[in-house]
Amino acid sequence: MSNEIPVACCHTVFTKQQRVEYKSIWGELETRRIGILEIEKGYQYQFSGHSETLRLVNEWVSMERKCCPFLSFAVIASNEEEPVFLQLTGNEEAKSFLRSDINDKIELITTINEEKNV
Repeated sequence: MSNEIPVACCHTVFTKQQRVEYKSIWGELETRRIGILEIEKGYQYQFSGHSETLRLVNEWVSMERKCCPFLSFAVIASNEEEPVFLQLTGNEEAKSFLRSDINDKIELITTINEEKNV
């Protein structure tokens, strides 16, 4: 018998207000994101090193771990001149889920940008 947590998000753990806050925090982080790098067991996001960014990353992780317990999180930060790194990792199925989520967002962003340029 496996004790492995299934790869499925459960946003019902949030109240309506918490879902709004969750989306707002991630939206703000998206504006601060410098890059995404694929790593062995997942992905590493790179954000600006500002202390407010670090606060937002930590707040987002505290919420995300409730709805996606199949992921592991690591936040790496040094001084404000250096970027903040957020690593999202898990088993191969979790990595595939993250890859799909990232590709969906890239496709959405690309489509929006193409529509703006028409």
